[in-house]
Amino acid sequence: MEKISDFFKVRIDFDQSHLFFPTIVEWVLVVLMLAIVVTHGRHWVARWRETPLGARIRAWEIDKRRLFGCLTLTPVYFAVMEPVGTIYPNTGVGFLLTSYVYGFALSWLFVHDNNRRKTLLMALNALVTPTVVWFVFAHIFRITLP
Repeated sequence: MEKISDFFKVRIDFDQSHLFFPTIVEWVLVVLMLAIVVTHGRHWVARWRETPLGARIRAWEIDKRRLFGCLTLTPVYFAVMEPVGTIYPNTGVGFLLTSYVYGFALSWLFVHDNNRRKTLLMALNALVTPTVVWFVFAHIFRITLP
């Protein structure tokens, strides 16, 4: 039988601790997606039914380079993070190094009219943002990153 004091003890499974925040983010995204579908779904379906198929296809103009670049970069980012993280386990090096590259590559992909100033700002953002996130998670919250 458990004592009351056992409810106030925290047990950390370090093999699974890095999945805590991604799981929260996944559920927040699911809830937001459902909220969007509930609030706008009927309107989208009605508009979809009113429009002929040919017009629907022509209206679906997308920036294929950016769409498929993002859809390629993101899975590669997640797939490479763990192997890079095994170099120095439980230090967040995998997160840091892959986030630097991913942040810069994604920024470069989506920024129009790249020039030297924008490239420097993208590089600075790609270095500062993951470093701050890593510092907050690893040193303030003591959460291990891959």
